Amino acid sequence: MEVTFKDVSLSYDGSREILHRLNFTIPEGTLVSILGPSGCGKSTTLMMISGLLAPTSGHIFFGDEDVTKQDALQRKVGMVFQNYALYPHLKVLDNIMFPLKMAKVPKAERREKAIKLAKLVHVDDQLDKKPGSLSGGQQQRVAIARALAKEPSLLLLDEPLSNLDARLRIEMRQEIRRIQQETGVTTIFVTHDQDEALHISDHIMVLNSGKIQQFSSAETLYDNPSNLFIAQFIGEPVINTIDIEDFDDELTDHVDAEILKRAKKVGIRPEALQDHDTGADTLATITTKVKTFEKFGREKNALLDFHGKRLLTTEIEAELAEGQELPLYLQKSGFYLFDQEGTRIFGGDQDVE
Repeated sequence: MEVTFKDVSLSYDGSREILHRLNFTIPEGTLVSILGPSGCGKSTTLMMISGLLAPTSGHIFFGDEDVTKQDALQRKVGMVFQNYALYPHLKVLDNIMFPLKMAKVPKAERREKAIKLAKLVHVDDQLDKKPGSLSGGQQQRVAIARALAKEPSLLLLDEPLSNLDARLRIEMRQEIRRIQQETGVTTIFVTHDQDEALHISDHIMVLNSGKIQQFSSAETLYDNPSNLFIAQFIGEPVINTIDIEDFDDELTDHVDAEILKRAKKVGIRPEALQDHDTGADTLATITTKVKTFEKFGREKNALLDFHGKRLLTTEIEAELAEGQELPLYLQKSGFYLFDQEGTRIFGGDQDVE
């Protein structure tokens, strides 16, 4: 099922908008993450897709059908929440069968379907247990199986991994990806964790303050951020950000003068600062002083002073001493300029998806 928002806005009090004229299309059969900081409108957007919230203005389409005024039952979506919401008094098999029972599916048929779904999510050896005796990951699998039982047009996942420990989160995000690919159901995954979104998604929609900042692939978000917010929000370690005034004349012969006049902020990925010449990939050279140098196994990180501002590089080949002068080769890839509004005006590809 393809999902389209056309000029969708939401206001709770009639004056202050929570979501501002959202326009996007989620392609059929894909897994799309809605990513952003707390309070940006992620879960609210999911609630509007599900039909649990109605937009103040605009239209929501499932395929060619306008579902704006349809409720959650009419839209036939499956939802999995952060707390799983399983029935504690029912066994796993009965939890998965419950939506089918409500739909008056014959007992033998719903049992057969529930067992098939339990195998899909790898809980077929837990069917006689109650949720209280399951691990968090197992409960999550049961919740997904129950959501899939009614053959939803969409599977909506609202921060489904936030209650799990780090290792289990990685395992479950891989499982969610596998389940989505095996079923082919269009899936929308809400998270504040960029690592989850980058690893699990076909496409990522990044929200901030109720507005879409960028909607593209994980690779495009990282390599071609459309604005300063995306550049700072996506990537670990965080991109180096300094003012254009922190440069002397290092960029003068390498960036068009008109662009330099408009530029206000400079973004430099840590890997774009290298201590060895890369030839044609080098944009410019800068001189820094080493503040700290750390080595963690194969990783080497250096914190640098550049005209009184802090820069971090993760691309060091030599062993460094604190206080030494260090020339660095500034790479074209991972270097960006942003204007007063935070829009990217230099770096990456010419066009942003």
